[in-house]
Amino acid sequence: MKLILLKIFQVVLFLCTVPAWGADFIPAITNYTVKDYQGAHQNWACAQGDDGVMYFGNNNGLLVYDGFSWELHKVPGGYIVRSVFVDKDKIYIGSFEEFGYFTRNVTGGMEYHSLSAKVKNQVASNDEIWHIVRLEGKIYFQSFTRWYAFDGKEVTCMSREADFRPLYFYACHQRIYAQMIDGGFYEFDGNRFHSLLDRKTVGDDNVVSVLPDGKDGMVLLTVDHGLFTYRNGTVSALHTDIDKQLSWAKGNRAVMVGDSILVVGTILDGIYGLNKSGGLLWHLSRDNQLNNNSVMGLFCDNENNLWAALDDGISFIHTNTSVTLLTPSVKDLSIGMVYGVERIGEKIYLATNQGAYEYNQHTSEIRLLPHTAGQNWYVKQIDSQIFIGNDASTMLIGKNGIIQAVPGTLNSTCIVKASINGQDVLVEASYAELRVWKKKDGIWYLSHSVKDFYAPIKSLEVDGTGVIWASHMYNGLYRIKLDDDLYRIKEIEHIHTLGGKKTSGKIHVMKIRGRIVFSSAEGYFMYDDIERKIKPYRQLNVAVPFLMDAHTAVDVHNNEMLWLINSHEYVLLAYHDGKFVIKRRIPVETFNSPCVEGNNKIYVDGNNCYLNLNNSIACLQLDEQYIGHRSLSGLKIRRIVASSSSGEELALDVSREVVVASDYRDISVLLSYPCYDQPAIRFKFKLQSGRQQLSEESTFPSVHFGSLEFGSYTLWAGVYSDDGRLLDETKYEFVISKPLWMSYPMLLLYVLLLAGLVYGVARWRGKTVAEKKRKEYEAHKIEQNIKLSEQQRLITEQQKQLLEAELVLKGKELASMALGTFAKQEMLEKLRSVVQEQLAKSQCGRKNMELVLKQINENIAEEDSWEVFQQNFDLIHQRFFRTLRERYPNLTATDLRFCAFLRLNLSTKDIAQMMNLTIRGVEAARYRIRKRMEVPDGVSLVDFLIELK
Repeated sequence: MKLILLKIFQVVLFLCTVPAWGADFIPAITNYTVKDYQGAHQNWACAQGDDGVMYFGNNNGLLVYDGFSWELHKVPGGYIVRSVFVDKDKIYIGSFEEFGYFTRNVTGGMEYHSLSAKVKNQVASNDEIWHIVRLEGKIYFQSFTRWYAFDGKEVTCMSREADFRPLYFYACHQRIYAQMIDGGFYEFDGNRFHSLLDRKTVGDDNVVSVLPDGKDGMVLLTVDHGLFTYRNGTVSALHTDIDKQLSWAKGNRAVMVGDSILVVGTILDGIYGLNKSGGLLWHLSRDNQLNNNSVMGLFCDNENNLWAALDDGISFIHTNTSVTLLTPSVKDLSIGMVYGVERIGEKIYLATNQGAYEYNQHTSEIRLLPHTAGQNWYVKQIDSQIFIGNDASTMLIGKNGIIQAVPGTLNSTCIVKASINGQDVLVEASYAELRVWKKKDGIWYLSHSVKDFYAPIKSLEVDGTGVIWASHMYNGLYRIKLDDDLYRIKEIEHIHTLGGKKTSGKIHVMKIRGRIVFSSAEGYFMYDDIERKIKPYRQLNVAVPFLMDAHTAVDVHNNEMLWLINSHEYVLLAYHDGKFVIKRRIPVETFNSPCVEGNNKIYVDGNNCYLNLNNSIACLQLDEQYIGHRSLSGLKIRRIVASSSSGEELALDVSREVVVASDYRDISVLLSYPCYDQPAIRFKFKLQSGRQQLSEESTFPSVHFGSLEFGSYTLWAGVYSDDGRLLDETKYEFVISKPLWMSYPMLLLYVLLLAGLVYGVARWRGKTVAEKKRKEYEAHKIEQNIKLSEQQRLITEQQKQLLEAELVLKGKELASMALGTFAKQEMLEKLRSVVQEQLAKSQCGRKNMELVLKQINENIAEEDSWEVFQQNFDLIHQRFFRTLRERYPNLTATDLRFCAFLRLNLSTKDIAQMMNLTIRGVEAARYRIRKRMEVPDGVSLVDFLIELK
């Protein structure tokens, strides 16, 4: 009970020592809640992979975050993840009676590999793995009862030594240290524990964090007794500005940010940032935007930004950016929506919707200025006077700090310094009227209100000719020219649109590089003093086509640079060689509590730029190197999913080219580009297939291409910085295969079938037509042939009869001629023989006989008459002699001649005369031939020879 009362007294004492309405510039914070990461409220540990991706131990499993998308991966049993450690491509986790690691497969999904299953019988009941560390190539998993070592292949359960129950394992200086439950502080060599510190040396407390301090020293954080240093075996207290806070806030985690900031996370009071000497740099808690005060885990990432795993949510603290926040404690003060900022010396004045405030940078105190409660539109120093545009009246802050309302003013929305008609004046606008201020004895005073003008004005500018350009709060703008004494309006024009749109709307007026510039949803326009008309401002429209409807332009470094602001983004531009070049882009969403639309302005003070926020302001230092947009790992394809028309999904292998079935024609791509400070980077996608190209652009690293055609595709993705530079790119190739019915073999088959069908039809048709014509022709031909045949038959019959008769006649004539010739030849032969005989015997006069012989020789033909007879006879009588020779080879030449005479049906007498035979000789010859030819009895030899074929 005494201990509880003591703690309560310490808390009350601490609260009493805090200055009321205190505030300091702190790192910007981005909070993530259950709605963001879709897990449980409570988080325990943080770690980062070599690829820059963050991992968190959550009550529902392992959370994965790359700055754009969250993933939740459960462990077996759906248990809590108490500890996380990343080693190369393995994400080790510790859970309830379970430990192991996750890896990504080829499709980008996370797969879990249990290590506790290898020593299942040795895992203690109700055991939880609270810490995971690495030593000499081994991963150690620590619970309250024992620890396990994994060498990459095997898991070893190391039984606890007597009286040694580890509360925490720590890795520092490539060694492992352990705090024992109710015990001292030890070093672990991989096998045994060696005592370093007795518990009493740190106030009989538990060491909950160990940080390196130089080469050999360490900084130790305890639960209730703050910080200690350990060097060469000696422990000493590290005194800081927050010793009293740490005595009750309960230290729980500590990390070093870079080599200069010691960060302590507590259970009760959020996070403290200290310098090397222990001085307080900043304090983050629920009072100034931290998600929760109970810090369960702290981690400094690769870019020296801080992550906090909280009892409710996750917070990202931007400790390595050029942006800090001035946020008063909500339990002390809520300053409201900031509309204007002005820095004068060590004081910063804030105009908000709840009042005007003064912040003293030296004392870190904020105070509400008297008589300024309510809406305040601006705070502005002009020469030596400070003006505040209040809803009730215009306020002036005197040199003595006294605030006075200006008589005759009901409200004020803006005020500018200008020269009109040769007079230096201030022109002030309000909800209804225009006012003119003049200077006397170095002091500005309200001169008068412009007559005949009544309209609510949001902002105004005055050009070099003294023309007032006033932006109506809701509808267009006014071009106003005053008379010589500035009391009345000489000319006025109400301009409703700029680019030719029929509908009117807001038109913002601003001054850029000495020129009057107008902005609306239609783009940027400027007033040409020479041509005296409004024209498109091509340079700005080309430079920032994404930043339409800007409401404010703020000069930086005497027109060297320019802030251009709309409701969604702050863009810093530089002007070089007649062109505006983007130097930096800051989305409004960078801040947890942005200002209301149209009022997120910037006040520039040298290198410090102050941004209006809700209940705070942000300070951006331009001279600091901006490194927030870097990604250590580069752009990678995290996951590609192909979807079918039926809704089925297929995760693709992201490590190589794949062929996708023809049903999956919708492709969704998710990239990973670890980047956590929410810069204005953009992702561009190009999907190429042949000559066709699809392009998309997004602030989120994902894209969807639907209803793709079949074929080969190349996906290109690039990430661009806020100034338009290509930071990284990646490619992926895939093929959507054609369905079977559209494959090349099938198409060839279709062509062949079609060609065959066409050929078949053509051939069938051709045949049909040809057959029809043929039949018609044949029918006609048959008819003609019948007629012709009948005619020819009659002619043929007649010709046949004539030819047969003629042939018989010719045959007989030929035979007679041949036989006559033959007989003549026979006679002459015999005569020649006789004469030759007589001459040989010299029985007649030689001379006469030679003369007779000469005449005989002249009458004997040189050619063989018989041969000629045979050939002609064969021609007429169908190879008669050849047939006789073939069938009856024993016939003599005389027999053949005799057969020819018989074939001619010559009489015996004619034959005897031609053959120079007697009748009896002819008969004998007949008989001899019958025998040789074996002519049957009763068959006439003449008939036999005539019918011989």
